Amino acid sequence: MLENELRPGAGRPGVVSGPGEAGRCGAGEWPQAVGQMLALAGWVGEGRQLTTTGQLLRADARELVALLETGGHAMGGVRPAAPLRGVQVLLAWAHLAGLVESDGPRLDPGPTAGRLREDPCALQDALFAAVPRLEDSRSGWQSVRLHLEGSADFSAGLAALWRRLGAGPLTEEEAARTVWEQLTGRHQVEERQPAGLTSWKVVVARDTARALVLYEAVGAVRAEGGRIARTGYGRSRAPSGVRDDVASRGLGEVLVHRP
Repeated sequence: MLENELRPGAGRPGVVSGPGEAGRCGAGEWPQAVGQMLALAGWVGEGRQLTTTGQLLRADARELVALLETGGHAMGGVRPAAPLRGVQVLLAWAHLAGLVESDGPRLDPGPTAGRLREDPCALQDALFAAVPRLEDSRSGWQSVRLHLEGSADFSAGLAALWRRLGAGPLTEEEAARTVWEQLTGRHQVEERQPAGLTSWKVVVARDTARALVLYEAVGAVRAEGGRIARTGYGRSRAPSGVRDDVASRGLGEVLVHRP
């Protein structure tokens, strides 16, 4: 699996190792993302103050990097900003799952926070369903910038990938190609791309890898022997690919105030 910006580790309260074949928190083991989100919800508590521009305070951002373990070790050319980006991605993901919400200079529990904190399996399902909708977030999929007339949204590419994974394991290259073909099937994209930009094919490959990292963190896929396969939990789920404007309210407004 590609380098994980979230990079959760084992051994911290509320953050545990990834799931086994069952992939269900009810089996005695929480997926990594569930542990991170429970830790995040506990940190938010009854609410946290943000800056006047709706950003995390610097001290709070540093605290969350440590609590959620988004730092890890620099590998694979990961930028120094990766730990803060990991926090930002988790916050956007938590917004979409209904775990937190922001209103002006405050970060508060979301509308379903109480239920999700009491039922980690429901939280796992909410996180799984929210992955495609990160397209609406400032922290989400860069592929949305393709803006090709008549092209599919990135969420449609993920739905195609999920169907393809149902037929058997894929390499990362095969997964990226599946999404690329879904998004650009009616376009000669590389010929139309302005000179000097990062290849759109590279951008789609990065987004696909990031999506697979999230699906792995929530226990829906596993990486084994250089190939990606659905887990038992993943085989029981299908992404809707539908964006929810209500759930997206305030999404991405909580940014990391960089030192």
